Amino acid sequence: MTLRIKLLLVSLLTLALPWGGCQYAREMETALRAAEEQSLTAVARTMADSLQGRADLLYRGNSNDTMPPGELDLEAVPLAGSPFLDGYADEWPAVAPARKYFNQGKDRLGVLAGVHDRMLYLLLDVRDNKVVFDAQDADPLDPATFGDRLWLGFQDSDGAERQLFIAASSPGPVQARYIETRELSQHVAVEEPRITGAWQLKTGGYRVELRVPLAMLGERLGVLVDDRDSLGAAPKSYGSLQGADLRARGRLIAASPALADYLAQIAQPGLRLVVTTPAGALLASAIAPPTTTLQPRRNFLQRLYRNVLAGAGEHRTITASAAIHESGGRNAIGQLQIVQNTDRWLTLRDRALITLLNFTLVASLIAVIAMFAFAAHLALRLSRLRRASESALTRAGLVTTFPETNSQDELGDVARSFATLLGRLDEYTGYLRTLAGKLAHEIRTPLTIVRSSLENMESESPPSAAARPYLDRAREGSERLNAILVAMSAASRVEEAIAHTERSRFDLAAVIASAVAAYRMAFLQRQFTIAVPEQPLTMEGAPDLIVQLLDKLIDNAVDFSPPGSTIAVRLTREPNVARLDVENTGPTLAPENRSKIFESLWQSRLDGDSRPHFGLGLYIVRLIAEFHDGHATAQNLPDDAGVRFTIYFSLQSRQ
Repeated sequence: MTLRIKLLLVSLLTLALPWGGCQYAREMETALRAAEEQSLTAVARTMADSLQGRADLLYRGNSNDTMPPGELDLEAVPLAGSPFLDGYADEWPAVAPARKYFNQGKDRLGVLAGVHDRMLYLLLDVRDNKVVFDAQDADPLDPATFGDRLWLGFQDSDGAERQLFIAASSPGPVQARYIETRELSQHVAVEEPRITGAWQLKTGGYRVELRVPLAMLGERLGVLVDDRDSLGAAPKSYGSLQGADLRARGRLIAASPALADYLAQIAQPGLRLVVTTPAGALLASAIAPPTTTLQPRRNFLQRLYRNVLAGAGEHRTITASAAIHESGGRNAIGQLQIVQNTDRWLTLRDRALITLLNFTLVASLIAVIAMFAFAAHLALRLSRLRRASESALTRAGLVTTFPETNSQDELGDVARSFATLLGRLDEYTGYLRTLAGKLAHEIRTPLTIVRSSLENMESESPPSAAARPYLDRAREGSERLNAILVAMSAASRVEEAIAHTERSRFDLAAVIASAVAAYRMAFLQRQFTIAVPEQPLTMEGAPDLIVQLLDKLIDNAVDFSPPGSTIAVRLTREPNVARLDVENTGPTLAPENRSKIFESLWQSRLDGDSRPHFGLGLYIVRLIAEFHDGHATAQNLPDDAGVRFTIYFSLQSRQ
């Protein structure tokens, strides 16, 4: 991972500022919500107190007793509009707690009551695996023609019990009827035009939808199902009516028509008031729109901040409730609930938060950009140091000048330390470069004295047989030491010659061919093969140094190859370089020695070889190759038949 990426990742820590702003906004929102809930609770308590003892305002008729709803009571829910009487439930609200069920074996009656505009609506769901209609055009009071029927029993406004039935000969509109007794105890079925509805079949039964004026009803209301399996069969009756007289036993719990108007008068802007029975059945509700509205900002940042703050479950409303008691405050007759939508103050919060977070985001962005720019500048300075360190070692020696040495920071300290180190290394390499010449100069005089002394000893008196081996060894040692001095002097001269050689354009192929022709005359015990391009291979350099390089390679090949073997010389042209290969049979190179043979004073010859070899020939080859912007390599031939030395020369002209 680069330094720029690391610093960029560190700079991303500044994003903790917007995160901290969000956390602060969350805490502020929690505090505001708690304060708002307390205020709303106080308002709910005040409004509930205004309804204390006003059972007549909460409930219609005499259904204002504080007894909890019984199993037969029907709690009418407020309806948003008048349902269309078609026998379908798509216009009715899904309020499962307000629906009452009455079972008879596998059959069941479901009753849902609703109130709208001084009308009571009933949705009756009957589960019946066999629906039987009345006979067509039959007497509605003839038991032999009876099908499935519904009975409606209630107390009227005067407290008198009334019973009506609903029968149908086919799906469609229905009319409620009641039985009237006339002269001579004659019973007649009379239609009640104020109670109408619709009968509709459904899967596994039927559904009946009825409308009844609230003015007809008192406190009690009940429904009974007469289920028959065939025309005129005995009924299986079940529901909320009592006995043969069909007396209603359950209460009709419905809100007073004036309750909604009263709630609309006391409702405050932005609040929704809901009044329920103590059991939780809805009686009435009212909502007052806010006096002013704030249009939320619908940009990307606003939605992002809202999602960050809201999380998975932001509460968009605040609710407070208070019990409504009867006079004296003993029993509850209802429950008042206040619901406040938080969109307005959430919008105010979002506007303040956007200002805060925008500032922190801009600050974070500036910090990230500044950190990235600083990282890029730092990386550029480091790259200059890297390039300077990579190019510090040249053929002319060490480059001691280093960039960034004038900087007063830590990188400047590092650059100055490197410059000091390179200066010391340059002094040391200069010393090593001249060491061979100094040693040769210092050793030559003592060596001359030793040689002359040995010659004088041999000339003045013949040595004894016991002293002869020692004299021979001393002479041999002096000869080897003299050879070392000659080689060291030659290496020093080559280095100096390379440093002062002028470059020129010449044909490398012609130089190689001419040199190999001379080697055939000089080394008669070896065979030479040569392959050079037919076209001139022009390069820039020193042809004398090329011949000296080839001399060292041929001397090395002759030393390590057996008499009568072949030495192959091959020159080829490759992209931007010339390749010179010299191959000879004989001993191979150990893998660990391939990179060492081009070092100064290193050798791998066998101890049995009495000729002096001092590891300077291939070192000179490397120096001459580097002078021509190339390099030297060595590798074994296939099947370990010998060794191949490869020299690469650059064909590109220096500018």
